[in-house]
Amino acid sequence: MTKNNARLGGALAAMLCVLAPVGGAAAEDAVSESDRFFLDEAAAACRSGDFPAFLWPFANSRLVRERYTAPAVGSGVEGSAREVPANRYLAADDFPVVMIDYSYVTGASARRFDAPGGGDPGQLVTVQVEFNTASTGTERVDWVPGRFEPGEGDGPGTLIEKTGPGGYLIFRPTADCWQLTDDIRNPARAR
Repeated sequence: MTKNNARLGGALAAMLCVLAPVGGAAAEDAVSESDRFFLDEAAAACRSGDFPAFLWPFANSRLVRERYTAPAVGSGVEGSAREVPANRYLAADDFPVVMIDYSYVTGASARRFDAPGGGDPGQLVTVQVEFNTASTGTERVDWVPGRFEPGEGDGPGTLIEKTGPGGYLIFRPTADCWQLTDDIRNPARAR
């Protein structure tokens, strides 16, 4: 996988957005084509009640995160997390997971991959993502980086070894979608 192949899906999505009608508002003009695509994908997932489909655009677009993040977010290491204003949480630009091709990877490894001089697929740290829904409609996404044994179809395969502490995300239902309320990281184990 090359850097260009890894972002092919985003580029294809952006090209499709060129064909879509563009709104007349000045703020709408400032939105990139890929962000417009991800905003549309998030809205469609909200309408259909498909949370796994919602996480993909949420993880891949800062604008989607801005639109669907609670005014305050529980953030930090489990056991000592603190509530921070959404603007401070978002300014840190530290969302933990991003989807590249058909796999979630750590946000940190994706930023290294995208940085000048990056692009080495060996820099990407794949994560396992598990979705859990509470009876209240609250969605919990547990994620953990690891090594995987290739499986059938798309995705990373079967987790065979955890390679980092991971964490979890909590999304609470709103009148028409979900919003991120917690980004909790598991404490790193002492070596």
